[in-house]
Amino acid sequence: MDSVTQIVLGAAVGEAILGRKVGNRAMLWGGICGTLPDLDVLANAISDPMSALAYHRAFTHSLPFALLAAPLVGLALHRVYGGKDGPLRSRVVWPVLLTVFYLLLTGGSYLMPIEVYEIPKITAAISVAFALFFVVIGGFRWLRGYPNKMENATWRGWTLLAFGAIVTHPILDCFTAYGTQLLQPFASTRVAWNTISVADPLYTVPFLILLIWARTRVRGEVIRSRLNYAGLVISSIYLALTVVNYFNVEDVLHDTLAADGIEAEATIIGPSILNNVLWSGTAKAAGKDLYYFSQYSLFDEQRRFEPWTEIPGNHAWIAPYANDRDIRIIRWFTKDYYGVIPTDTAAQVQIADLRYGLIADDPNDPASYIFAWRVDTTVHPVRAWQRNAGPDEGVDAGSLFSKLWNRIKGI
Repeated sequence: MDSVTQIVLGAAVGEAILGRKVGNRAMLWGGICGTLPDLDVLANAISDPMSALAYHRAFTHSLPFALLAAPLVGLALHRVYGGKDGPLRSRVVWPVLLTVFYLLLTGGSYLMPIEVYEIPKITAAISVAFALFFVVIGGFRWLRGYPNKMENATWRGWTLLAFGAIVTHPILDCFTAYGTQLLQPFASTRVAWNTISVADPLYTVPFLILLIWARTRVRGEVIRSRLNYAGLVISSIYLALTVVNYFNVEDVLHDTLAADGIEAEATIIGPSILNNVLWSGTAKAAGKDLYYFSQYSLFDEQRRFEPWTEIPGNHAWIAPYANDRDIRIIRWFTKDYYGVIPTDTAAQVQIADLRYGLIADDPNDPASYIFAWRVDTTVHPVRAWQRNAGPDEGVDAGSLFSKLWNRIKGI
């Protein structure tokens, strides 16, 4: 999900684990550890676009990474606040920890089943960026002066906080439609339960308010703990309700396809951005290179998806390049829900991700899709790069949100 949500979740988990022991530091480092997995976006500035696409929500979002990185982060946090427990008691602890963290990240990334370029540079950037958090916070501590006695948690306590904040990040991401490589480097499967949007205010805002409210209370007060747990419980209940919505909407989609005589070999659904009321559905026609897209709002008078928009797959256009690395990544990322779109030049085509459906009306316009790629077929292997819908693509954001709101209100 979005970074703010992940920081809030990490901070709340940190408070639940060590809040009574270390106070506001638990929220601070819980939030930092909660956003650590998303430092993989630095690949966008270092590697090629398709490597960055494959690397996001990959090893840094995996269970092995959470298990192996947590003791390193926990030991670093224990040392920051003057602790002496655990291994590496010499003064070289910091370069050793940073080196081991880098080697862990690099080794796990190289074991990924998907080919990613510039891995050493990507992992170096992530390692340095995370280390800067320690430098900045340590600098503030130095400026403020070191207290004679600062209550500290054990190395194991900080490790538990780091693990809790890191591992809940990818687990929450699994509920979105984007997909999370939870089992990297052992499998490239993208776990995507498709129950919640990547940004949902009804999940985040109450959670954030309760966390801030808890932050204003004194450490050790019962009300502080209750407010924090309330945020965790309410957000979890909402997440559970999105699962209920998913199964309800899935039934509506299957009933609609049957009623309309559409035979589908596969279907996918997911909520539209910023809400859990309006859902998109895409069906892959059986025996045809064709997809059907429609939407359903929980406020619709009839329990059916309507109207249907046909989207040709045109998969034959890229068949000669199916084994090229960039095309393989696109097919893997879209789970084969993709359509090939013509362009104004024969040397290039555009591939659109159909899992999220249409955000505009024209299925032949790449700006109608959340994810679309331009593919240059004049080079071999072919080269692809992402095109995001936005002002430069002629997309009117105000008009899109107005259309979204009207459709949410139901037919």
